[in-house]
Amino acid sequence: MSRLSASAALSPPSPATAAGRFARIGVEPWICFILPVATLWFLLAGPHAGVSALWWTLPVWLCVAADYYGPADRAAPGRDAMGWLLDARLYALFALQWANIVLLLDVVGRLRWATPAEFASGAANLVALRVLAGSSSCCCGIAVAHELVHRPRRHLRWMGRLLLWTVCYDHFALDHGRGHHRLAATPADPATARFGERFGDFFRRSVRGQWLSAWHLEGRRLRRFAGPGRWLRHRVLHGLAVQLALLALIFVYFGPLALLVFLYQAWVAVRMLEAVNYVQHWGLVRAGGRFGGADAWATDSWFTLHAFIGLSRHADHHACAGKPCHRLAYREESPRLPGGYFVMVLLVRLRNDRYCELAGRELQARGLGPFLPGRA
Repeated sequence: MSRLSASAALSPPSPATAAGRFARIGVEPWICFILPVATLWFLLAGPHAGVSALWWTLPVWLCVAADYYGPADRAAPGRDAMGWLLDARLYALFALQWANIVLLLDVVGRLRWATPAEFASGAANLVALRVLAGSSSCCCGIAVAHELVHRPRRHLRWMGRLLLWTVCYDHFALDHGRGHHRLAATPADPATARFGERFGDFFRRSVRGQWLSAWHLEGRRLRRFAGPGRWLRHRVLHGLAVQLALLALIFVYFGPLALLVFLYQAWVAVRMLEAVNYVQHWGLVRAGGRFGGADAWATDSWFTLHAFIGLSRHADHHACAGKPCHRLAYREESPRLPGGYFVMVLLVRLRNDRYCELAGRELQARGLGPFLPGRA
């Protein structure tokens, strides 16, 4: 190596080079901030007078439109030139989720119900909170928690659990990593929807099954311990204790209505999460013992990819669970969903039979699930 080339290799990048790298990242990585920032803005300006509060739900419907009309994105992930900045998003999204939860409780506590006008305004604010906070808690809360609980650093995994506490779903961290990733696309996995299964049936089976799975996984881990020490180490019990304490604090400091709204936004977020779970493995059964790229559904929606921080590239996530979200690749062998996650959640909830029809056609065309060669 010449002296000139060695000097260039050792010298730090120039400001212009750093600015160029930042510019090459583009706007896509910041799409995940649309819903939490819109929710934060609504809460900081609230409570809102009259039915004007309903106009604040517009960002959610614009996200659905962007998901439906937006372009496809199957491009390979770029190099990690600014990977640290993309990881920094996770800290910002974590802070936004907790800020929104605290502000939500404060806004609900300040609603007044004495007159018909106040009742109408309060009801409009609650409807807007249901749409905004529920959607944000899924995209900004659960999706980010999913990414964090897979990271190797201990503090990041704890941040993921803290986010799950905001939707009362702490056990997800345990079952997802030690249960779902081991059993996905098999009949033993409660988070894998079966061929022809409707969402309502799946939701009841999945929520109950994931909690029981987490409980049994912890029981198996703690078999070598006896007496009270076993229960003191039980992570599912830890999560229950913390979440019950959080609910008690909300009741004491913000009142019963704020507690009900907190639980409702958690319910909306979990329903949205389970709708995504429903479409991620619906009808798929592994052809062999190992998980393959054809054992998870894919969507090439550009908007979903960035709003859900890479969650839509689900097959690659299962192949390498510790890979950062911005490094996940699209798998061509995966069956393709007819739309992005925002569109799929609405389709599953409003026209479940239509979704089953479209998904069944895709599986039949690809010879997957019940249509695998040799499967009765």
